[in-house]
Amino acid sequence: MTGIVLVLLAGCTRPTPQSSVQISFSPTSLTLQQGETGDVTLNLVRTSLTGMVVLDLASPPPAGVSATFEPNSILGNTTVLRVRTAGSAATGNFTLRVRVSQAGFSQTADLPLRVEQASAPNLQISLDNPSPSIRQGQSVDLLLDVVRVNIGGTVVLGLEQQNGSALPSGLTATFSPTQPHSTVSILRISVAPTASITPHQLRVRASLGSLVRTLDFTLTVLPASPDSDFQLGLTQNLSVQRGSSLSEPITITRNSLAGSIALSLERSDGTPLPAGLSATFAPQEADGTTSTLTISTAPDLPLRDYVLRVRGAQGSLVRTALLILSVSDTVSLTASGATWVAAQGDSGAWQVIQPNAGSYALRISNAGERYGWAVVCSKTEAGLTTYQASVYQLTLGEVRDLALQCPPTAPGGSFSDLSGQLSGLAGSYGQVAYGASSDFVDPARTGNFPPHPAYPGYFLQGVRQGTANLLAVRYQLPAPPGTVFEADRALFLRGYTVAGNQTLNLDMTGPDSFALEGSFTATLQNPDSSSEGLSYLAYLTSTTQTLFLADSQQQAANLIYRAIPSARRVSGESYLFNARETSFSNLNLRSRQVLRGLASPQNITARFLNLPGASLTLLDNRPRASWGASYAWSGSGTRLFSLQLAQLAVAPNINLEWDLHLSQGWLGTTASYHLPDLAQTCAASQTPCAPSLSNAPANGWQDIWNLRTNLELDWSLSAVQVSLPLRDWLPLAQSSTPPSGINLDGFSFAAASDGGIYNPFSPLTVQRLQNMGAPRLLPYWLSPR
Repeated sequence: MTGIVLVLLAGCTRPTPQSSVQISFSPTSLTLQQGETGDVTLNLVRTSLTGMVVLDLASPPPAGVSATFEPNSILGNTTVLRVRTAGSAATGNFTLRVRVSQAGFSQTADLPLRVEQASAPNLQISLDNPSPSIRQGQSVDLLLDVVRVNIGGTVVLGLEQQNGSALPSGLTATFSPTQPHSTVSILRISVAPTASITPHQLRVRASLGSLVRTLDFTLTVLPASPDSDFQLGLTQNLSVQRGSSLSEPITITRNSLAGSIALSLERSDGTPLPAGLSATFAPQEADGTTSTLTISTAPDLPLRDYVLRVRGAQGSLVRTALLILSVSDTVSLTASGATWVAAQGDSGAWQVIQPNAGSYALRISNAGERYGWAVVCSKTEAGLTTYQASVYQLTLGEVRDLALQCPPTAPGGSFSDLSGQLSGLAGSYGQVAYGASSDFVDPARTGNFPPHPAYPGYFLQGVRQGTANLLAVRYQLPAPPGTVFEADRALFLRGYTVAGNQTLNLDMTGPDSFALEGSFTATLQNPDSSSEGLSYLAYLTSTTQTLFLADSQQQAANLIYRAIPSARRVSGESYLFNARETSFSNLNLRSRQVLRGLASPQNITARFLNLPGASLTLLDNRPRASWGASYAWSGSGTRLFSLQLAQLAVAPNINLEWDLHLSQGWLGTTASYHLPDLAQTCAASQTPCAPSLSNAPANGWQDIWNLRTNLELDWSLSAVQVSLPLRDWLPLAQSSTPPSGINLDGFSFAAASDGGIYNPFSPLTVQRLQNMGAPRLLPYWLSPR
């Protein structure tokens, strides 16, 4: 009988369970841009599968994508899949089929992979603690980093379950701030005493317009503690103007805890506050449920978002609460006559800004102190309207307050002709100057080409009526003839009034004339004899800036000049050495210019800057300028790059100009610039601010201000070095008349430009195959030729 029983028991033995494995990914999908690398954690849940398993891809990855497992053979249940994308990787949505195998067993699971273009906008978010745990009835602070890639704007944050549904009962969350303009936010998760004691699968959702990114993590809720405890509460997103202070109430929620709690403020990692930041509590030893935190900032405290924490301690019991202190400063702009103004702040997005009492103000708090202004002006002359879109990319350390003046829609005043004879030249050359006009008197001149009178006549056509200095010089006979002109006598009629077409004869040997004195040199250290150019030594008065004491006429060259006697001078008048050379080949324009100003005559040396070696391409249908990354400056002074673009006849009787000024502080080591798409600017009241073409026309942008992609584009990229601070130089560069009280003593300016005509869409027309004038980076009155 026993044997029979044994046989029956053997027949009931169950079969060995089939081996299997469940493969899960964290995160559950991966999005990379071309050239990026990302990691995914693999977790295995085994069933009847012991020992070493091997991991690989069951099918080849897409072109330009590689994947490795670190390690690729494991005895445990966790490994990391590292995915790399080449710069030329195929873009789109793909699937990586991950395989786990052992002997004759294998199991696969699919990981969604999205590869985006390197220039595509992207958001990257991360938590400082990806697996937090918290007890019932308490809260936890997590630090969320937000990185914008090729996109600007306000990010909107939210917390939800990983399936996209609302948070489970008993969990609440706040972000401080909910819509960060910068790169950091505090996520506070509060757990009710009744919350489920279990792991919760949650995810942070970040969106900027249509761009959405999520970050999965697990929150573990633990049972409530029976011990005495407390929690700290406060506003977790605070702002303060640099150099000032603020006060903020602190609440203490006690749970069966009596006695004083010592309060302090420190960095989020527990280290002391940075220099320039101090804090006091009233009271510091809190016996009750409230205290007041006062934070003071020094005037030189660096701008940024400081992640701090309030620390409360009673013996060994310590609780903390995170806060973000945004230390800011304010920049301002006045733009008289502007049609449209926008600003670029901490988020990197452009947003229309409204004036307050004629001034525009922008608060910035980013660590680089970087910001931007965009100003649109218009001017109309003789029925032709030119729209000017100017962009200024600056740092607060370079420019805090910028004052700009749009050109008048039409020049005011009346205009007349002034002409006459310039005698006493002894067969040589001469020049007459009045206001912004001048005429070179040449012995070869005849009266056969009106309105030029025969030698020694002069003719100033279309001078503005009013009062200005009427000046003239006589040049020595040049040697060799026609190359370099040096004045030996001058004539000054100060305060001469023009009220209509007038004739006035001048005598270079008469009582209003005088001999120039001394002999001084203006030397160019690195001219290029193969380039076309000019150089001249001008004498500038408050009303007339076109009198040339020495002139090369044909190329950038060294000069010898004589000085105005001190008895004939007026305070504030200056000498100015100006040299320029230009070459033009295969539609490529290269130009270099240098100026030196001085109050008293002396020997001058000047040196051209090297060319930046620029190129212009289209990226996302917008111009992108690039230049030599190792560009070398010479000397010292304010430095910036200026990108100038112009199109003729964008519409009947309408021209378009874009001028972009990029300070060296704003650029840093960057050697390229992508023209902003100002049509996507946010409207003034748009919250959150997300750049989009749909923002127009609410933002006030007009299509006529956009560069046309099917029309020839004249462009230049200039490296500029000037002795004036940027806040003084930028208004001066666009001024149509000399500012009152200007002193050019010690003024220096140098620019090296590379550019040409660009049109990738259609062949160039024959009538445009001609030398362009050198890019104008100086006001006309300072560089009239």
